[in-house]
Amino acid sequence: MVYRAALIGCGRIASEFTDDPGFADAGVCTHAQAYAACEATQLVAVCDPDPAKLERCGQRWNVAARYRDVGRLLQEQHPEIVSICTPDTTHYELVRAALRTPGVQAVLAEKPLALKLEQARELVQLAAQHSVVLAVNYLRRYAERIVGLREFLHSGGLGRVRLVTGLYTKGTLHSGTHWLDLARFLLGDVLRVAGRNHLHETGTDPTLDVHLDFESGAVGELLGCSEEDFSVFEMDVIGTDGRVRLTGSADVVDLFRVVDGVPSADYRSLVHHSRTEHVLSDVLRYVVEDVVACIRTGAAPRCTGMDAVRALEIGLAAQRSAVTGQPVALGERGG
Repeated sequence: MVYRAALIGCGRIASEFTDDPGFADAGVCTHAQAYAACEATQLVAVCDPDPAKLERCGQRWNVAARYRDVGRLLQEQHPEIVSICTPDTTHYELVRAALRTPGVQAVLAEKPLALKLEQARELVQLAAQHSVVLAVNYLRRYAERIVGLREFLHSGGLGRVRLVTGLYTKGTLHSGTHWLDLARFLLGDVLRVAGRNHLHETGTDPTLDVHLDFESGAVGELLGCSEEDFSVFEMDVIGTDGRVRLTGSADVVDLFRVVDGVPSADYRSLVHHSRTEHVLSDVLRYVVEDVVACIRTGAAPRCTGMDAVRALEIGLAAQRSAVTGQPVALGERGG
């Protein structure tokens, strides 16, 4: 069976990165490209309020059904899979509309799932009520080498993980939740969060420094950088027996091992062991293939709606802590 897919939003992650020279080595890196690459899906409709973006996307992917109104698309085109690739403030309403549309079997949402915790939880409940797969594009979870790294860490490959640090830009909820979700995926759940706005950014989503206390006993330190200077996404996992460093938005992974006697007999030092590149190559194709597999088998996606709720919870706790100056304990992990 070939599933009918619809694209809500025709911007960069939806379509435009495909033809961006900066993403030439990224393989399948947009939703539209993924639907074209997956044999089990066909992109049948696209929607964007910007007529120029809508026209470019429709022409690029040879899609004749082009809409500026989401409601009309959902009513007239009867998609089975819907991608939500719109600005953060619109996610809740659009995901909600797609989940309530008869015939929709899966919704693939960009992050964050919503901007309020109660709204995100409502979407998870709505998906369950309507038996719709709800997946969120925290894309690093879908890269096999990242999955392998998780297994390596859980099997004690770095010994006991003591610390995870990182750098990021572009807002705690917008881009920071990518890092927070990855840290949670690799290291487990978070007990306590503290936030600090050392950049003194204003607006609804400042790029905060975030301190994390994990259930495992590990500690996390995420530092916000100014987008005006550069874009960055890095993570460094430190264990008793080694270190893993993820750079280039986690597209490059370097492993360091602890070696005795370097540089002299009474030292234990980190020595570079291996490098893996192109970790995220074709990752959007894997996201769409995972969504299709979940429709067919009833399995949960690599990144569930509840995973997105947890990442949002951490980000909102950091925002609250940055205002009050006090750490925030997170709620129960159930559900």
